This record gives sequence, structure tokens and C-alpha cells, in this order.
Amino acid sequence: MPEVATQPIAPEPDAGAAVSGASAVTRIGRYRVIRQLGEGAMGTVMLAFDPELQREVAVKVLRDGGKRESFVARFRNEMRAAARFHHPHVVIVHDAGECPALGPFVVYEYVPGRTLRALVEEGPITPKEAVRIARGVGAALDALHAVGIVHRDIKPDNILLGPDGAVKLTDLGIARVPDATLTREGQFLGTPAYAPPEAITRGLYSTRGDVYSLASVMFEALTGARPFPGDDAVRVSYAVVHDDTPAPSSVLPSISPRVDEVFAMGLSRRQSDRPASAGAFVALLVTALRDPSPGAARVRYPTPGAPTLVLAALALLAFVMGVYRITRPAAPVVPVVAPVVAPAAPLRARAVRVVRPVHRAPAPR
Repeated sequence: MPEVATQPIAPEPDAGAAVSGASAVTRIGRYRVIRQLGEGAMGTVMLAFDPELQREVAVKVLRDGGKRESFVARFRNEMRAAARFHHPHVVIVHDAGECPALGPFVVYEYVPGRTLRALVEEGPITPKEAVRIARGVGAALDALHAVGIVHRDIKPDNILLGPDGAVKLTDLGIARVPDATLTREGQFLGTPAYAPPEAITRGLYSTRGDVYSLASVMFEALTGARPFPGDDAVRVSYAVVHDDTPAPSSVLPSISPRVDEVFAMGLSRRQSDRPASAGAFVALLVTALRDPSPGAARVRYPTPGAPTLVLAALALLAFVMGVYRITRPAAPVVPVVAPVVAPAAPLRARAVRVVRPVHRAPAPR
């Protein structure tokens, strides 16, 4: 699979350069640290330079130096899941290893650009942009689900947007791979603001749970606000589980009722009421954004032309006339009396006189 366009060769950093928010180290394995890109619950992501392959990469190291065994196991789980999976809309894993100062690390392709989080912080995105992003993430999720991987942590921070239009899903750190026994029943992992109710209450994850999270992300992208806003994780979790999901139009009135219908399905508290796949949800959303009339995504009819309308009118007229003929009351029966005619007088034979020629002898001379 082709790589994302490489950046100019990075210069050698100063020997004493520190990594902001992580450690004072300047190297992770063979990779020279340039700067920090982001930080999350699982660890810190830094931009680094690979001197052997002469390219920039993204290196993710585990938070707290990998001291917690559960975090280490989840991090290695991410490495295994991502390394065996390749898709145009999922970041590529280049390498993995162990750093004495920071702990385990994974090396990803570096996607220049920004996250969906950074884009949404500027305000709601356009419907056209929403369609592009939803299609990319939906395709990535469908591909992951097809091989038995549930992402579990779909959020704007894990969606990368490249300057060339690339849409990449990253951070499979808490993904569930086939035969994995790391996550026990009832254990919640993820971000409450985007997690489905069943994950918060029972620790249950499924493909339709990822659909819920995708719907929540697209809700925020289109409106600029989360379905259940707030900074307190406990209160947000309670709202996700117990409160009715608001309509996007209640946040941004310009959103159509048809779009509200799609999000009502995607953010339903009942798994069975959600679309069966990420692709199905995206298809409904795309149709609703392009044709906002209520019910437009369910039945679509072609617009009839003038000849079609004339023929339809004639057919309707013929149908009405036929019904009238069948249902109109029958005319009364009037008996017909034939006139009495006197018999004609019998014909009498009329005598016919036959005149026969008389032949006379000629007179003597």
C-alpha cells in the first residue's frame, strides 16, 4: 500500500532536547524525537525521524513508562491488531519495541495534517466535509469488523485528516481482536462521551457499539457540540445511559428533520434499533444530507416528465370512466310492442293475352 507523502528530511535534534510532557529522552529506539504530537489516556504520541529509512514517523509510547501491567497488555494488543491489518483508511504500523526510559512503543506512519478534534474546535463542518469523513471512517470500521476487530474508542482525536484529503483511523489500543481475553466482562474502556450505553453499564462492546460511537462523532462534527456535553465523566456517563438523545437540529436549527431521523437510529440506546453496520449508517447519513426531505432515504422516485404526466392523466381518466360505467345505475327496461299489420290481400292470377303473329300467303301476281 502506498505511503503517505513523506516530509523533508528532519535535522538531527540537539543532544539535550526534551520531549514535552513525556521525558527528557531524545531517542526512542533508533528514532530521533522531534516534538510531541498529542497525549491521551493510553500514552503519548511524538513525531520522530527514522534515520535508516529517511522518513518521519509517529511514535506512541505508553503512559507512566509502562509500569501498569494492564496498560502494557493493552498496548501490545494494539500492536498486534494494527500490525496484521492493512486498509487505506487505517494508519500503518511500521515497527514496535521497548524503550528503557519510556516502556513499550509502536511506530506508525506519520499522517501530516490534523485530527478531526482540531477541525471541530473551529466550529461545525460542512455537509460535504462530513460526507467525506464519514465515508472514510465507515469504510475503515466495516473492514475492521469483517475480520472480527471492534475498535471501542471512536472519537475525533483518533481520526486523522491529511492535507491530501486522506482520512485515517488510528489508535487500536483497546481494540478487541479474535480470541483476545484481555478485557473481562463488565470492564469499561474508552471515552464516555462517545461510548454506547451498554459499554458503560455492562462493558459490552460490539460492531453496533462502534456504529453508536461513529454517530456520536458525526453529531459533534455537524453541530459543533457533543450529544451529551460536559467535562465530568460520571455525569456524562449517566446522561448517555439515562437521558434521551437530543436531535442535532436542537443544537443547529439548519439541520433537517431527515438528518435528525438518521441520528435517532444511530444513537439509539437499543442496539437492535441502530443500523447493522457503519457503512449502513453512513449511507443513510449521506442520503439525508443530500436530500433533507423526511423519508427521502427510504423511498426515492424519479421526477416524471411532461409526457409521463399526460399519459398518467389519460390513464386516470380512462380508469374513472370505467368505474363510472360499472357503478352507474341501470336504465329502466321499456317493453317494445310491435304494431299489428293487416295481412296483404292474396295475389290473383291475371290473364295474360298472348298475341301470336299471323302469317298470310302472298297474293298472286
